[in-house]
Amino acid sequence: MAERPLHAFDTSVIVAAVLGWHEQHSAALRSLQRAFDHARVVVPGPALIESYSVMTRLPAPHRLSPADALAVLDETFHAGATLAPLTATELWRLVRTLPPAQVAGGRTYDAQILACADKAHATVLWTLNERDFLALEHPTIEIRRPH
Repeated sequence: MAERPLHAFDTSVIVAAVLGWHEQHSAALRSLQRAFDHARVVVPGPALIESYSVMTRLPAPHRLSPADALAVLDETFHAGATLAPLTATELWRLVRTLPPAQVAGGRTYDAQILACADKAHATVLWTLNERDFLALEHPTIEIRRPH
């Protein structure tokens, strides 16, 4: 039996999938549920941290307490997903590729998430910001938007 594909999730989809009031909640949750059902799920390390940060700094009444943000992420991803961080050597390798590729500013974080997905051998990266990731031109990871 062939191994199931590996799908990675960007912060934008993680946050939308776990917060029921989000305008993209239904689409994001469907993509996440399909991945858990038919693929393997990986969470790039920076996307996990950024998701926690976003959920704990949202304006009222949407802001989650730190404990609630942890609980939502833990319940959703801890048991069923693989966490993909970069090592110190891999971070330095990534940083050295950024200037020649003219990657700067916020796209730097996208590059780190994409590098984590690549390290885990993901074939798909789900994001609500597909143009940001498509601009990074990764040859083996398909960038998809939930629908």
